Amino acid sequence: MKFYSFILIFIVVLVLQPDKRVHCKSHHAMYEKYIERVVSYIYSQIISYRKQDPNNTEKAFQPSTTLLKKYIYTIRILNFKYYEILKKFLNLINHLLRYCQQFHDEDKLSTHFIPCVQMLEIVIKSSKTFIEHVHNAMKFLSYIDISLLFPDSFVPFLTIDVIVFMYQYILEISSDTSSFDLNKSPYEISEMKFENLTKFETNASILINNFIQNSKYIYVFLTNDLKNIKIAELPIDVMSARKEILDKFFDEIIEVWYKNLGFEEFLNPKSAEFTPPIDPDTNQNDGIEALNIIRKESGWEKMNHISIIYFGKKFSVDQIINDEVSMINFRIKREHVSQLLRCRFTEIMKNYRTLLSAMLYVCDKYAYNYYHNCLSKLFSSFVKSKKMLEDLYEALVTLNKSSIWSVNYNSKSSLHKVFEWVAEFLSLLKKNDFSLKNIDDNKIEILQQLLIIFKNNFISFNSQLSNEISHYDKRCHIDEKFKNVQYYVNHFRNPGNISINLNLEFLIQIMLNACNFFDSFCENTSKSCYEDLGFEKISHCKNKKLDSRLL
Repeated sequence: MKFYSFILIFIVVLVLQPDKRVHCKSHHAMYEKYIERVVSYIYSQIISYRKQDPNNTEKAFQPSTTLLKKYIYTIRILNFKYYEILKKFLNLINHLLRYCQQFHDEDKLSTHFIPCVQMLEIVIKSSKTFIEHVHNAMKFLSYIDISLLFPDSFVPFLTIDVIVFMYQYILEISSDTSSFDLNKSPYEISEMKFENLTKFETNASILINNFIQNSKYIYVFLTNDLKNIKIAELPIDVMSARKEILDKFFDEIIEVWYKNLGFEEFLNPKSAEFTPPIDPDTNQNDGIEALNIIRKESGWEKMNHISIIYFGKKFSVDQIINDEVSMINFRIKREHVSQLLRCRFTEIMKNYRTLLSAMLYVCDKYAYNYYHNCLSKLFSSFVKSKKMLEDLYEALVTLNKSSIWSVNYNSKSSLHKVFEWVAEFLSLLKKNDFSLKNIDDNKIEILQQLLIIFKNNFISFNSQLSNEISHYDKRCHIDEKFKNVQYYVNHFRNPGNISINLNLEFLIQIMLNACNFFDSFCENTSKSCYEDLGFEKISHCKNKKLDSRLL
């Protein structure tokens, strides 16, 4: 009877035990439904714009069109149409610049040049609300995590370089933060402003023309659709800069290409239909708060040489951390940040391995009678690296507890490999005393035993890291190539003295150089990857539970 009772209890526990894989699949399905509703809404509105043209007799995609086709069509149309809108506005700016240039060339008394530049500034500033709406719409579309929806398909990305550039410039000029030398005359100040405005228009136009040039073959099959979907007109003459004409253009763009397409609702959802689903295994509020703390920290500057490759597109550090994190973009931001940190932490562990290998090489190749003392110095530096390993460990724990990183062994953003390496090195240091200082004949045997233990663990780590590095280029792009062991050995031994300084004093100096370099590397890593990323400031997650798979 007791046996059957045990079986019954086991079955009940098994049934009631929540399966994280089921939760994960359920959340993925909910997220896909949410994106399908969003894309289908925008798609249907764009189709309605096509149908408003009485001369258009071609059929649009049928309602049964797949989500993938709807998404591709929607993104390509919006990419081109938003750029067309921006180009119209830039054409007006260009016309006004040439108009002011005439006064600058002809009127040295500034009677007309200064008012013309002032008018140009007013036009730029009046576009602030319009630019914000277009920027917010394009940003929202960039937050859609298409890697989950279309894992094996080629899909277009929204091209947002121009709007981000224009948005940042117009915000800056609208806030009047630009400072000019008060000793300069009003005419000289106007000249400086005119030069800045010219540079802005030139750079923005280059970005737009590059997009159009690079996309002309991709969009050829949409030629009729692009012609049939009309954009508000903006006459290119001085009179078109009148406030009422500009306001009419801006208002129509906001109404047709922002509000009617649903972006007002998507960014501030009032219904469950357009509210992003929350992963039941994730404390989203914790994650949002934590991300908004660390993204403002200075440590990201040390990662500017790294970009992530996410679903075929490169994302720089600035693109990843610049935006405020909210429930709308939390999903994509946590993925991007985790993948960026995986790239960075893997780079650190790669350099950690190479430096230790170079130090071991120095002892094996050059130490001779100084061998055991050389190993002692190596192990002494290895012990000092514990602080760096502890800080990396604490950073990884905080990332997991705060719901920024969730363990997913198949994800490009999963940090579990780095976590395992760091934990194994800390375990190695805890179980073995590598801090031997004065080596005498009685301790040489202990030193040799430690060397065997160190090498065995190092071989295992090296194998795992090599496998990770072999896939590094699929996840990460790095401007600075990894340096090999020989590079560091040459650096430590100071190549200018190699041929004439093979005495004991010089050999000792080689190892001192190596140890100092390694110690400095570990100290800088601790600062840049823990302190300077603000992990100590994420106090609201300290008492949360760590994922059981990491214990």
